[in-house]
Formats: sequence, structure tokens, C-alpha cells
Amino acid sequence: MTTPPFPPNTILISPRNVAHQLGCQHNDETEIRSDEHSGWGWIPEATAEQWKGVGEDRPLRATHGETSRGATTRCKHCPSGWAPGS
Repeated sequence: MTTPPFPPNTILISPRNVAHQLGCQHNDETEIRSDEHSGWGWIPEATAEQWKGVGEDRPLRATHGETSRGATTRCKHCPSGWAPGS
């Protein structure tokens, strides 16, 4: 099953509980949507506060896909100034 394309303000959460932006070199959105990379979760309507607040003390829980995922760190390769919806 393939999910529709992710909205531009989606945060992806890897099986290692790392938050990623769309287009990051560490994920393949098409494969995640087609379930070829199982174990990924995502938040399709994320806010800047959610992205900036990711941390060990405030895990960001996936609302879609693998909803047991909780990001505790942000990908260091994603632009630091990025904020969902901007």
C-alpha cells in the first residue's frame, strides 16, 4: 500500500528515533510511503515548535505510519533553520 505524498510540513521519524525533514539524504520518501522501509513514522501537519522541541526529555511521537516512534534527536544534516510550514 502506498500513502499519498507527504505535505511539505511533514517530519519523518526513523526507526532510530531521529527526526528528519523531507528531502533529507537519510530517507527515501517514496520507499517510506510504499512501506519498503517499514518502521518509519511521521507527523504530516508538524509545527515549528514540534521540530525545535525534539529532545531526550521531549520525544516527538509519530501520528502516522509506525506510531510507536518517538524522535529524541533531530538529524544533524537537515538545515538547522528549517521549520515546518515555512
